[in-house]
Amino acid sequence: MYENHRHHAAFMASVFQFGIYGLLSKTLPWVYRAYHSRGFSHAYFSAVMTVWIDVIREFMDQSASDILTIYEWMLTRHEETVQLSLRPAIEPDAGSTVWQLDYERFRDALLIGDVSVCLEIAQSRVDTAERMVDFFVHVLQPAMQAVGARWENGLISVAQEHLASAIVSRILASISTSGFSSAPTRGTAVVSAAANEFHEIGAWMLASCLESDGWDVQYLGANTPCSDLLDFVRSVKPDLLCISVAMIFNISAVKTVIDGVRSQPDLDGMRVLVGGQALLHDPDIFHVLKADAMATDCKSAMNVARALISRRASESRLS
Repeated sequence: MYENHRHHAAFMASVFQFGIYGLLSKTLPWVYRAYHSRGFSHAYFSAVMTVWIDVIREFMDQSASDILTIYEWMLTRHEETVQLSLRPAIEPDAGSTVWQLDYERFRDALLIGDVSVCLEIAQSRVDTAERMVDFFVHVLQPAMQAVGARWENGLISVAQEHLASAIVSRILASISTSGFSSAPTRGTAVVSAAANEFHEIGAWMLASCLESDGWDVQYLGANTPCSDLLDFVRSVKPDLLCISVAMIFNISAVKTVIDGVRSQPDLDGMRVLVGGQALLHDPDIFHVLKADAMATDCKSAMNVARALISRRASESRLS
């Protein structure tokens, strides 16, 4: 419950800061479903929203009227949100008939913690850069989304979700891109998860894809503080900065970094690419964040990265 309040405050701050009310509407059923599957009564949400409304009225002045309107709106649609939350989260398929059987076998092994089967699938399928990218997109990504859906539906525990994430991390560590990476000729890329973001698998997959595509990649991993990421970017001056954000309440950290980048004249030519689960429900958020582009998976991110640098080169020639 304490974590719920902390995350709620961070998320609502982002909603009001960026005006992402459509994302709020799409997120509410997820919150109800996830917390109800962990033992929270549906009545908790209406009760706590009533308290939040009382607190806003007591401690905030008339400038908070717009904030109060949103909370009252959430309270009035409580029953509708309950009904939407009763629909189970849907697990994805592989998105490719070629990879469907591998995906199903990998997913099932992942859910029972069978690391040997997961490693065997990865080692037998990943033998070129192209197949590595397809394996990430059609096996690893949907498998982790399936794990997330089962956690959201209350079918697996946090420990089981952590086990699955750890297995995927071991697999990523076992895949060496050096065997099929081309010389780094496209430029330098810094890849990082956002501050307070401990979901790093998406960023890790992207770093491997970019390395295989001829980028010199500096991968910083999970939870890189905004100030440290900015300091690092200023020192490296990469051609491309990629930031991954999985949890919606971490979006403001992404905006802090991008604002910091945009304020530096010597970083004017650097391109910023964002992605991650937090942005999938509202792809237009990248405009609000002032990023140059957004990608939904590591393969599209790799293609977008190429396009961004190609466009920059064209603009430089024209100028």
